[in-house]
Amino acid sequence: MQNRSNVWSALCIVTWLAGCGSSQVEGTDPSTAPTTPTAGAAGQASAPVTPVTTPTTAAPAVGATGAPTTAAPVATTPTATPTVTPPAGTTPPGTTPPAGTTPPAGTAPPAGTTDPNGTVADTSWPDKRGTCGINSGYASDEACLPVPDPEVGMQIHIGPKDYKDAADVARFIMKPGEESSECWTFHTPNTADVYYQTYELSGRAGTHHVINTMYNTEIADGGFGPCADPGTGTNGNIIDNLPGASKAWMPRGRVAPENADLGRKIPPNATAQADMHYYNFTDKDLVREIWMNIFYVDKESVKRQADQIRAMGGISWSVVPIPPGAMETYKYECPVSGDGQILSLLGHYHAHGKKFTASIRRAASGMTEKVFEMYDFMDPAQFQYDSIGMNPAFSMTAAGAVSGKLDVKNGDVIMWDCFIVNDSNVGLTYTNEVKTGEMCNLWGSSYGIMPLNCVLP
Repeated sequence: MQNRSNVWSALCIVTWLAGCGSSQVEGTDPSTAPTTPTAGAAGQASAPVTPVTTPTTAAPAVGATGAPTTAAPVATTPTATPTVTPPAGTTPPGTTPPAGTTPPAGTAPPAGTTDPNGTVADTSWPDKRGTCGINSGYASDEACLPVPDPEVGMQIHIGPKDYKDAADVARFIMKPGEESSECWTFHTPNTADVYYQTYELSGRAGTHHVINTMYNTEIADGGFGPCADPGTGTNGNIIDNLPGASKAWMPRGRVAPENADLGRKIPPNATAQADMHYYNFTDKDLVREIWMNIFYVDKESVKRQADQIRAMGGISWSVVPIPPGAMETYKYECPVSGDGQILSLLGHYHAHGKKFTASIRRAASGMTEKVFEMYDFMDPAQFQYDSIGMNPAFSMTAAGAVSGKLDVKNGDVIMWDCFIVNDSNVGLTYTNEVKTGEMCNLWGSSYGIMPLNCVLP
């Protein structure tokens, strides 16, 4: 299998993207802390740089995570696997469903709850995992999601069509000890424009992240291979992002009243690639497989669109790796242009990451406000910021965030940092491998500000 372990092309991109802010390193002894080098000048401190924005936008509420890819897509035999569910009709917003049914898309559900790993869910959206009745003989059959009613939404399924077809299953098998991040190409099943606000995604054991990107060019369906975008969102053929995942289960989120008119559009039969990072640390074969249900909202109710927050730190580690024995806090920042809101944030690092913190430095006061924190790389936290949810409070051991709407002003600065402890005997580079690579990435969504796309050394 092809591992996307070399991010040299991303380093080249950084030199012309010029990042979005300064990056610095804090160690346990500040007087001896090394400076983080730029991609083009190893060993030299990076200087403050100009923010980079891209004209493309991305999926709201949830950002996916991962290291840049490096190659162009390769056409393969058309064997698309998404489950085709026609988007006939939509459900009008503002209605109240009968007891025991799923609320229609576009309806703001009651106050949300938070599961232990920090992902905001809501008790009004039932968890239907494991109700498909499949028996594949592989781990995590209970991850399967049933196809939604075609009046409510559509499903995108990437995985075997027939578990009894050995050749079909073999394309998705991951052997013990293997790890890879490759793209699967497909077309969305909708035959007309559809709009959505919420989704749910479930993957089998071994799912680390899934990044779904739509393109305005044709790429043949089926088969794992290189990705069309290097992970930086700079491919000029990107239309938008589909929802994605930072772990195996992404439950359906809530829609606050103030965000009821925010939505995303999916063009008909859009070309898409799923960048699927999987690892198998077990002694049995695993299947790379996901089920994603996207729930429609009436297009007439969609007046505004959210934009993606993409803040990637640590790219230069592929030139100057984090050395064995290092215990450092790597800091990054990205300025805000315009007045608006942060709708959600999600942190991402790997096995040597011990603490991830995001803050906002306010232009008006110069004060810094902590807004996000997490610890467990296996359960990356995602938090929404709105008028109806209550995020868990900050603690010394568990993920937490501020609650309520999170407004930002022009000149504010988004800051994030990762405390990395390299207790291995190898240098850590910016790669997808969770045990031998590291990254310090902040993802999320916003409204009103210029889209944040910061790629920093």
